[in-house]
Amino acid sequence: MTTRELPHDPYITAVVNALTAAGLEPSDAETRDTEENRFAPDAGAELDALLVWDGDASGLNTDVYEDGFVLLWEHPAEQWQWGPRKRHGELVHEPEFLPLHRWADPAAVVDVVRVLSAGLAVPGGQDARLWAGYIAAAEAVTAWDEGP
Repeated sequence: MTTRELPHDPYITAVVNALTAAGLEPSDAETRDTEENRFAPDAGAELDALLVWDGDASGLNTDVYEDGFVLLWEHPAEQWQWGPRKRHGELVHEPEFLPLHRWADPAAVVDVVRVLSAGLAVPGGQDARLWAGYIAAAEAVTAWDEGP
């Protein structure tokens, strides 16, 4: 995670804590405020988080994801995304959306990571479970987005 507090840090921390408690701790996790916005290049910065499971991650089905996979949280995207990794960490293809709301309950993220780690297909449909603290976090992200 970054050394300074970003508005989405409490949420990503809750997700990482839930993953760790479930024995699915990512190999790396970071939050950032980037200079570019993939969804609206003229809009300026965006907030994101990257959770990485490398090829040595505990419980990873390396027959399917030899070099691991990543989960990506981006503001303003409304859903989590994921992608399989290549040997040197870049993604095999552009990230794909997951059936997880931007503020999905950490338990829902755990469920999806468990499926991905097993090498199974990403579940369809939308998981409607939301994180209990999402209102405060969403307000903080909106305030960050609107600037000083």
